[in-house]
Amino acid sequence: MVQPNNASGIAGIHVVQIGMNTSDLAGSLRFYREIFGFSNAGGNALWGDIMRIQGLDPDSRSLIWWMVGPAPFFQLEFFHHTKPIQRPLPADWRPCDHGWVRFGLAVSRLDEIERGLERWGITPLTASGADPGMRRLAFRDPFVGVVVEVSESRSGPCPRATYATSSVGDIEAARRFYGQIIGAELEPLDRLHCADDEALWGLPRAKRDGFVARFGDMALEVVEYSSPRGRPRHDPLISDQGIMNIALGSRDRGSIQALLGRIRAAGHRPTFVFEGPETIGTYIVEAGCEFEILATPERFDAAVGFVPAAPFLAEFASGLEQANVQRASDSTED
Repeated sequence: MVQPNNASGIAGIHVVQIGMNTSDLAGSLRFYREIFGFSNAGGNALWGDIMRIQGLDPDSRSLIWWMVGPAPFFQLEFFHHTKPIQRPLPADWRPCDHGWVRFGLAVSRLDEIERGLERWGITPLTASGADPGMRRLAFRDPFVGVVVEVSESRSGPCPRATYATSSVGDIEAARRFYGQIIGAELEPLDRLHCADDEALWGLPRAKRDGFVARFGDMALEVVEYSSPRGRPRHDPLISDQGIMNIALGSRDRGSIQALLGRIRAAGHRPTFVFEGPETIGTYIVEAGCEFEILATPERFDAAVGFVPAAPFLAEFASGLEQANVQRASDSTED
């Protein structure tokens, strides 16, 4: 794995979210809290006109929850739809099949992650490497189903997301979308992963073409697999298990408004566009272009899950129990 550089990507626009559909919302929250240390950032229930942003009918329903790490203006977002009911990933799903298939997390101590995965009964797809600064492993998320690559980092705040990977069926169309429409500066694929790295997530000797679009410290890796050939999603729904999309966001409404204009001018059709004086948000749900774009001011961060909220109730109850045990111990000593 080649270490990322500090290229800045598009001025004012960042990768601000990895959106995922989980088969067990509470399970995902507990997993990313206990294993990685992400914090509760609150949640809500969705129905009505806001579901139109996802391209769904207003009578659709979903739960949504957010988690955050130390990186500002970035979140992990989890959905669990009950209408339409979430469909699981196919039993024969592979990380070369089309869609967002993989993401990376940097941690300060990989051995702690290994022990945590063992407690959860999760066997990594690969053993960690021994090179200093390059130790990593990969595993299948137990509730979202996609591949997570974990790398050990000696610099920067952790835990933090480092990249997300999209498997597409037309790499040249993807180059135009990312380079000409989004306006990202594209880098060679090997800047992030070399061909040998494909074995880490179960694709040894894979043949692929692609590129990396970098947004500050976060990279989007776009790959077309020719062997094994990636398979398109059959009759996809936004509520299907897996990574739903990646969000590009900004504090500047004008930057997102301009991006939306370029997307429309290129013939892409966003879903319902939510617009306010300081906010704007919509989805693009076409194959190979699964994105959310949004602008939101910092003063709304608590409402939309970009800052830590109260601890999970399980942690609060555990703290009370420990306090009671300590008081009982102190009373016995007296």
